[in-house]
Amino acid sequence: MNLTKLVNIQILDIHENNITGNLQDTLPQIQTLKVLVLRNNSLQGYIPTNLTSLRIIELSWNNLTESIPQEIQNLKNMIETPQVSTPYPISHSIWSVQENFVNRDVVVSWKKSFQGVAFPNIETYCLLDLSHNRISGESPSSLGNLKALKLLNISHNMISGRIPVSFGDLQNIESLDLSHNEISGPIPQSLLNLVQLTVLDVSNNKLTGKIPVGRKMGTMNGFENNTGLYGMQIKVTCPEDIRSLSPLKGGDREDEKQSWFLWEGTWVGFPVGFFTTILIMGYFLDFLRQ
Repeated sequence: MNLTKLVNIQILDIHENNITGNLQDTLPQIQTLKVLVLRNNSLQGYIPTNLTSLRIIELSWNNLTESIPQEIQNLKNMIETPQVSTPYPISHSIWSVQENFVNRDVVVSWKKSFQGVAFPNIETYCLLDLSHNRISGESPSSLGNLKALKLLNISHNMISGRIPVSFGDLQNIESLDLSHNEISGPIPQSLLNLVQLTVLDVSNNKLTGKIPVGRKMGTMNGFENNTGLYGMQIKVTCPEDIRSLSPLKGGDREDEKQSWFLWEGTWVGFPVGFFTTILIMGYFLDFLRQ
């Protein structure tokens, strides 16, 4: 499918088709493009970062294998949330091809309203969904620069390494899904800064250490299937807490305390009694001699 001749469109939705080939060769070079939805195809290649106007990227359920590039921070519209309260202008075009139109003529749909359309107010909403691919490598720290993101989903991939501390800079994030990867190490304390967060899923990884405590972290529950994690959220006692507790139960501790007092009394009482006995015997012998 040749999309290179498309110009001046802002929403491109070609989900659930049989599109194949490299993603970077399929995309038109449209600097006005704000929404890109190509989920559930068979695209390969790398994640585009040259379409700087993008606010919503949905590339889930494809065959993307490259790592997430550090240049993801080039998506400038995902860095700052504009102060826009008006709805998206209905005069802009939406280019939409849905469900198996790849062998037919290109279908261009001019929408007169957003009724029934899945997209929210794209002037104020930012979304990045790269889930259900074969993306490998580490999560780049530059993802933390996309401060306008409301949703970040990189689940069901082969991403390794640690959760970047910079994820704590995603000040507008509401949903963060890192599940079903090979991420290791601890959950960074910086995630406590995510005051807008309502969904956190880091399940089915290789995470270790104590789950951060405080703010909204205590209400999250997406921590299962990380054998090295512990904390109150999953009712697994921290090793340092176990070491700080005596291995003896309450009754045994009382018996141990009483035994200690008995031994202490014995060691103190023995010399005192010995010398007292000698003094008494000496006094008694002296009395008999008199």
